Parts: sequence; structure tokens; C-alpha cells
Amino acid sequence: MNNGPTPGMSDPEVGTAHQNSEAAAVKSYKDHLLHSINSAAVGEDPFFHTYLEDVFPHELYDCIRKYMLEKKYGEDVQDRLQDNPAFKNSRFNLEFNKDEIPLVIRALFSDPEVKQALLAKFYVDPSPALVNALEIHKEFEFFFTKAGRFQNIHVDIPPKFLSFVFYIPEKDVDPEDELRNGTILYDKKLLPHYKARFKANSACVFVPHFSTYHGFSSTIDRDVLVMFYINKDELQNWRTMRKEVGDVPPFSGLLDAIEAKLKAHPLIEFSKSEHRLQEEKAACLVNAPDGRVMRPDI
Repeated sequence: MNNGPTPGMSDPEVGTAHQNSEAAAVKSYKDHLLHSINSAAVGEDPFFHTYLEDVFPHELYDCIRKYMLEKKYGEDVQDRLQDNPAFKNSRFNLEFNKDEIPLVIRALFSDPEVKQALLAKFYVDPSPALVNALEIHKEFEFFFTKAGRFQNIHVDIPPKFLSFVFYIPEKDVDPEDELRNGTILYDKKLLPHYKARFKANSACVFVPHFSTYHGFSSTIDRDVLVMFYINKDELQNWRTMRKEVGDVPPFSGLLDAIEAKLKAHPLIEFSKSEHRLQEEKAACLVNAPDGRVMRPDI
């Protein structure tokens, strides 16, 4: 991504030229990303979601993939324990990472215009205050899953306002494996819907709520980047509520927190309907801690 100094330029000139070049590159990346967001349709089945294709310019995506593989095969990967008690996945967290690649990704998705474009696909008239209040959650990380694994069905925690899974296959993927290794969206009967594909430079995005049941199964090595927009104040409120109420049946803390979020920030999906909101709350299938839905048949 860095092209180096231009011969004959003095040090201050080199610095200014480099900064201008970097700024121009980030601007072109943002324009490309906005085109991807604005071009993506919103699917309504089994819940509102969107699937972004060609997310990053190809030269940036290639750099992201190369960087990810360096971390995947490096010595600093950590265990990722939350996907299924039967196994451990691997992860490389980017929360405090100051390398160029995570900084560029963070800058792009922290841009107010990008956040506004994404939120507008799901929320009714997202306000500037909401846009400014959201930031990237600490679970901003690459995670690596080997073939033959299955993630527990779950809903994400209420303070998460948008959930992202970026697909970064290490190798070329055939169409069947693209279909089977994307994020699985489950309907209210917990039947799987394959609306996303494990396709290079693509992403699945949705708003966590009462029935955003999702997970994955892997038929091949599955390398992804996960990211969430979160409201820090609501995250603290959620932590306090969990301590007071507990993460135990009937999981009223989870349900009340989702309800409060959606009342304050209505979704297009629910058409600002209080009746629909209460129906969804009553029908929520979460039956285990951490927003999980445990099925006796699997």
C-alpha cells in the first residue's frame, strides 16, 4: 500500500506527498465501499439482512487477505472459545492493533457517511446522534475455523447495533462450499437459510434483535473477519443489567434490553409497530445463556 518517496523530493515534501497519497487512497476506498453498500439489496427472509459484494477495492482486499494469513500462521493467535463447547477455534484480535490494515478498515467503517449508509438499510431515520454514538466493538478480529465444525445458534447481545461477517477465503472456493460456509440465518422454526456466500471480498450484515438466529457450519477451512457496531453506554447498561438480573431463564434481561433498543431506534423490519415488537419478544427462542438457542436434535 505504500509506494515510497518520489526521487528528488525533500523530506518535508516527501512527508506531505505521502500524506496526500494516503488520504486520496482512503477516499477512493470509501467511495468504493459506499458503492457496495448502496448497491446491496436488503433481504427480508428469514429476517432483514444484506449481503455486500466487492466490499473493498481489489488491491486493498489483497492486502487484507495477505495480512490475515500472516496472522493465521503466526505465533500470536489465541483460542476462541464461544462458538461451541466441543472445540476451540482460533482468533487474532485487532482491537488495539496499530498496523496499517486494521487501521484502514477501522477508519472506513468509523466514517459517519459509511455508518449512516449501513444503518439506513435497517433503521427508521437513523439520527446523527445514533451514528456518532456507535463505535467498533472490541470483538473486532479474524477468526479461523477448521472444516467440520458447527457454531451454536444464537442472537447477538442487545448493545450490538449491526453485526458484520467478512469472508476472506484462503483458497479458491467452489460454489457448493461458498453456499455452505457463509453465515447461516435461521427462521423461527430454526430451519437454515443460506443467504450469504463464503465468497472472497463479501460480507453479511444484519441488526441483532429477538429472532436474528444465526451461526455457521464449515465444510472447509473458514476464515473471516467479524466486526460489530456497539453503543458503549448501552453496553455498560447491559453489563449492569446482567449482574442484577442474571443470564438465566426466562432471560428477561436480554429481552428487555432488546426491547429498549428497538423502542429507542425503531427498525424498518418491524414498521414501528408496538404490537409487532411485543409479539417478537414473546416468541423469542433463546433458551440458554449468552443468547444461545439449544436444540435437542443437534
